[in-house]
Amino acid sequence: MLREGVATVNYINIEPVLSTSTEDWLKLFFASVKERPSYLINDSTYGFQRVGIRVLGTPLDQDEYYNALFEMNQESSSVHVLSEELDKTIDNQMMKSIQDILDVHQQEPKGLSINRLIAFMYGKQLIPKHHDPSLSRHIQLSVMKVIEHFQQHHSAGLLTQEFRRFLIDVVKWLKNHWAKWAETITIGEDFPKVVWYGDMNDSQKYFLMLLMEFGCDVLLFHPEGKDLFAEIDSNNTISIPYQYRHTAKLEPFPTHQRERQTTVAYRANKQLEIMMHDHGSGIYKPWQFRDYIPSSITLRMTYDDVFIYAREKAMIRPEFKLESNRVHIPVIFAKIQGVSKDRKQYWEHMRELIDDSLALCIREFPFSQATKANYHFHYQKSLEQGVLSPEKMVNSNWWRYKHLPNGLQNAIAHTIKAYCEHPKLNKIAGESDYDLQLFLFKQANMMPEVVLQLLQKFDYAQEIPRLVLYNMEKNGKPSREDAALLLFLNEFGCDVIWYNPAGHNDIEQFINPSFYDVHWLEEVEFQQEFQEKEESIIKKIIKKIF
Repeated sequence: MLREGVATVNYINIEPVLSTSTEDWLKLFFASVKERPSYLINDSTYGFQRVGIRVLGTPLDQDEYYNALFEMNQESSSVHVLSEELDKTIDNQMMKSIQDILDVHQQEPKGLSINRLIAFMYGKQLIPKHHDPSLSRHIQLSVMKVIEHFQQHHSAGLLTQEFRRFLIDVVKWLKNHWAKWAETITIGEDFPKVVWYGDMNDSQKYFLMLLMEFGCDVLLFHPEGKDLFAEIDSNNTISIPYQYRHTAKLEPFPTHQRERQTTVAYRANKQLEIMMHDHGSGIYKPWQFRDYIPSSITLRMTYDDVFIYAREKAMIRPEFKLESNRVHIPVIFAKIQGVSKDRKQYWEHMRELIDDSLALCIREFPFSQATKANYHFHYQKSLEQGVLSPEKMVNSNWWRYKHLPNGLQNAIAHTIKAYCEHPKLNKIAGESDYDLQLFLFKQANMMPEVVLQLLQKFDYAQEIPRLVLYNMEKNGKPSREDAALLLFLNEFGCDVIWYNPAGHNDIEQFINPSFYDVHWLEEVEFQQEFQEKEESIIKKIIKKIF
């Protein structure tokens, strides 16, 4: 029961709802919330539609793109281009208050709960207070949501080393930016509009997420098509992507209007090029997706399907698709146990797979390098907020793929991240999750030159590189390092076909068969030598003559 004389506060619930449409997104961004669908205000609720869009790539006319960004920056009264005005200063008293909380947090065996953490932050005035109690409450709840999101995306939760950086940055930007913007905010009116251009680190991603939770309209631009924010919003619950058909090199934010105008002929030529090589046209230019990230889809198929689809280009195979800055490549990962009764057909099928400029035939094992070198330091230096960062890998001084094209380096780094975070390699006795990830990380950074050459020839929408492995159990045994490399290539988007004529287990020791198809043929053969391709009579005669 409430005591007499104690006033109760009737809070208004503030409920921003993400607009899930990208139609006329720029017009919607500049429109008032009162002009948008779902606007609601009464004694208990303020509901409105907010804009959160990741604008990837550029339109046909890049001059118009950069001029639009320049004009947004001129609208300083209504639009904040945060990437260009981010204030990173912090006063000593605020830093001391944050450190006091972190000290208490670290002394607790499991750290402070999020509720206690928020209470400490509010008590030390690290979360801005608003003159409207409903807005103050909304700000606290939003900060809580983002901290929960951070906790869920880090294996060590709030005890991760990256939490300190996150907390310092978010608190200082709340004071340096949000607190100033919020002075004029009233319930029922528009929240600030924010633009971010270019790359962003993890703290910046989380602060932008916080602004979206508050109810700000936020546009994230990246002309190269890098979907960096998706790393913390993979399900598009906080923002949605809008993908242009073109990409351009990341340039400094425009400081003036561009005067160069495109001619009618130039526009017509570019438009024809778009129509011919549009993502949905099925007609692609050579190396059109060189800066995309490859991501594999392992197809389930019959034995006969292996030889049908092996001849097909990636874009012809089922499930091939383009999504944001990723190209999803349908791949073959199969093991063929035993031999066919029809030996002639057996060898013809195998030669179909091998006789290709993008095929690599392996008959001696192990074929991958093994080393006792400790990659713990390299792995740790590649982490950002507890997860592998492709950007950190590529920019590190130990990265051994610097000679490769930038797009391929980026693709390799993203593949390393994916196959380390979701390992398919069997653990060995006593191996921890971290040890397994470290092993995979090490092997991915030691790829043979012949494999790198194969990847350099890989035009993602066209012919798919292929590894054909023939294990007759006379030329060594496959190693765990071999299996790790095969898993990397499978993740990258290459075909892998493994032959064992004796029908014995070999790769099964390292990779669970659920990750690939197993096809049993009619017979097994224990002394089945690899059959070299027969030379033509003319070639034999030439050899004899010379």
